Amino acid sequence: MAKKVLDRRVERTRQLLQNALSELILEKEYEKVTVQDVIDRANVGRSTFYAHFEDKEQLLRSGFEPLRAQFEDFLSGAEFDMESPWALSLTMFQQVQKQKGGYITLTHIQKFLYGYLLDHLKSSLPKRNKNIPPELLAHYVVSSFIALMTWWIDNDYPCSAEQMNKYFRQLVEPGTSAIMHA
Repeated sequence: MAKKVLDRRVERTRQLLQNALSELILEKEYEKVTVQDVIDRANVGRSTFYAHFEDKEQLLRSGFEPLRAQFEDFLSGAEFDMESPWALSLTMFQQVQKQKGGYITLTHIQKFLYGYLLDHLKSSLPKRNKNIPPELLAHYVVSSFIALMTWWIDNDYPCSAEQMNKYFRQLVEPGTSAIMHA
């Protein structure tokens, strides 16, 4: 199925609104940002905002669409090879580093990462290992990822996204590899 192509003006407006929200989150907590703050920063009208988004939560989630698309592409692959998940986690570290969205970013990553990973594992894990419930493995991988991401944010990004991904691999890959190839 071909992806729907957005009008350039629509893309530009959505990007203005996403950028405005990202900037405001860096200046003050997400909870303190209002739709009025966003439209003032983006210099668009209230009706324009609501033509594109229902609320600021939907605007925030829209910023994760490229990441969500990459994740869906990865999970739609026929094989769960040991290189793809690590490339995906690297992309996620890079996205968080770029947005500097902190904990609000983590909440959304955790939700969709767990859901998509669980769906994928339900279809592939029983073929390989019937002793580990897919829910348990999905929770383990996602919790490990979120724990590392939290440490990284708490310590003000002390190393690159690439290095964080290497740490994640060193900690998680042996166990997941053993389960997936059992």
